Order: sequence, then C-alpha cells, then structure tokens
Amino acid sequence: MIRYAERRRPFDAPERIAYVNALFIVGTLGTLITPALLAAWAKLGWTQSQLGLAAAAELATLTIGSLSGLYWQRRWNWRRVTLVALLVATLANGVCMVSTDFVTICVARGVVGLGGGLLCVVYSAFVANIHSPGRMIALTTFVQICVEAAMTYSTTSVFEWFGSAGLFAVMAVLLLLLVAPLRILPVGWPSEVASAADPVSTEGSWRGYPLLLAFLPYVVVQAGVYTFLGEFGRLAAHLPLDQTLRAIAISIVLSSLGSIAAYVLNDRGGLLLPIAGAIAVMAGAVCTMILGPHSLAAFLASIALLQIAWIFLNCYLYSALIAANNLLVSAATPMSSFGSALGASAMGFALERGGLTGALGLSVGALGMTAFLTIPFLKRRALRCTFA
Repeated sequence: MIRYAERRRPFDAPERIAYVNALFIVGTLGTLITPALLAAWAKLGWTQSQLGLAAAAELATLTIGSLSGLYWQRRWNWRRVTLVALLVATLANGVCMVSTDFVTICVARGVVGLGGGLLCVVYSAFVANIHSPGRMIALTTFVQICVEAAMTYSTTSVFEWFGSAGLFAVMAVLLLLLVAPLRILPVGWPSEVASAADPVSTEGSWRGYPLLLAFLPYVVVQAGVYTFLGEFGRLAAHLPLDQTLRAIAISIVLSSLGSIAAYVLNDRGGLLLPIAGAIAVMAGAVCTMILGPHSLAAFLASIALLQIAWIFLNCYLYSALIAANNLLVSAATPMSSFGSALGASAMGFALERGGLTGALGLSVGALGMTAFLTIPFLKRRALRCTFA
C-alpha cells in the first residue's frame, strides 16, 4: 500500500493540481456561461430553437470527446492530446468572434466542445492517480462556481467594452495561456497504476441501471432551465438583461450551499428522503420562477433555490449509483453530457412552440421521470454517502 502511494505521489504536486484544474475549468467554460453566450447570439436575431441548438452543439461534442477517453487515456501522450485540444478550441473561439452565420458558429462551438471533452478526459485520468481525489474535485467545484459567477456577472461590461466578440476573445485567450505551461502536465497514465487497475469486478446490482438512466431527465431539467435563465428572466419576470445576468451570477454563488448541505447531511437521512425532497424542491422552484410572483427578488430566490436543490440532488444521485452498482459510475458523465445537449435543444423547442407553459410542462415532466427512475429503486436502509 505504501509503495502504491509512493508511485502516485508526483501527481500530487500543487502546480500540477492547479494546472489540471485550469484545463478542466477553462476547457468547459462555454458550458458554464451558456446564458451569457445566448445573450450574445440573441443580438443576431436567432430564434429560440436556433439558440438551443447552438448551445447543444458544444455539449454534444463534449460527450463525444469525453467518451473517446475510454480508449486513449492509458494509451496516448496526455501532453500531445492537451496541446491539440487547446489549439483547436482557441481557433474555434476565434471563428465565433468574427462569424455571424448560424451554421458556422454551431460547427465552431462543436469543435470547442470536442476540445473540452478531451480536456475532461485528461482531468478525470489525472484525478484517478492522485492521493486525495475528493479534495481535488471539491477544489474544482469551488473554483468553477467562482469563475462561472465572475464571468456571468461581468458579461454586460464585456459587451459594452468589446461587443459580443469580447466574450469569445476572453475564452480564446484563456485557452491559449494554458499552452506555455504544458510541461507541468504528466506525460500519461503511469504504467504500474494502469496494470493494477486493469482487472474489473463484475459485481453490481441491476438497480444501478435505472439510477443511471435517471441522470438523463435530471440533467434535461438542469441544462434546459439554466441555458434559458436569461429568457425566463425576460419572459416570466419581465426583467432587463443586466438585472437577469446579475441575478444569475448571485444564484450561482448561492448554489454552493447545495454541496455544503449534502456534505453536512451525509448519510443521516439515507438516500430516499434527500432525493425525493430535492426533486420536490426543484419542481416548486421551477413553478415559482415561471408562474410568479414576478419581481427581481422573487426571481433570484427561485433560481437560487433551484440551483441549490439540483447540486444537492446531483450529490445524492451519484451516491445512489455508487451504492447500487459502482461499475456504472463512469457512464454517468457521458449520460449527463447527452442530457445537457438534449435539455438545451428541448427547452428551446418548448419555449418557441409552447411558451412558458411548454417550458413548465417539460421541466415538471422530466422531474417526474427522475423520480420514477430513482425512488422505487433506492434501498430503504441508511447508506454511507461519500461526497467530494
């Protein structure tokens, strides 16, 4: 055991942890600030369906890039993959700066998503080889929330100073800055760890399969609502863009309370009550956001409660899947990415065809499906939950 820890120690160098975190956060930044991107594209006169498809393009290719790691993460040089990912994503963001064509931008965002997916693989492979992966994931989540809030809050200022192209310029520059310190990254998966990790247990319960499928409707709601928070602020709460974006930024900061609540509660309530309660809170928050009361304070309270609940639920969905069948946990990320792409496009379609009523129906229906795929398959006894 000591020898195994000694072999992994070089991965725990602080500069490597910082660099890999930066790769993951910057590589997926476009998916974190989707409302800001939609605000930029809305100025081009696109329909809501087009906005949803443009957002979905990056999420769909992010899924493909992430899935590719099942093959190459132990075979290819991580530095070479990272260099290619950084350069193509930088170039694609540059295309978004100068183009106003819908198809061109969709293709460009797809390329950015593919590069981001490759960087996600590097991140997950790195985490698998460090001594305290839970601490790193917690650090990543905290920094993500800070970056997401800062970028969303400053969007209106970026638009005023540099126009819509400024947002894509910021992402391109951040990606390009990560090229120079590339040598900090390990070359690849340590051979001694890979050989030890090759044997795979075949144990696992059938209960894990519906719990894995539950990530799909859950993320459809999460991604669909988050993608169009700007539209909900305008259509439901009748708020100007600057107030809506600032409310979203504040709610993002407050969303960290979801992970704190899950950490504090831990296994005291088992799995059933926390999951059922979080689904109910999400449904109530969506109804309040769309149906009213309509004011800046009410909108902020609704979207903050919604994000707190879905982060809380995310912790418990992973815990339930681990408890039921830990062999399926690796499939949760591609399932979530697919759900994000589906949610963004489906919500755009629902808003365009059914307005706020259609959006509410989609959200409540997907939450009902999440409950259907989780609650009947949860073990009733209290289980020890492990959160990052």
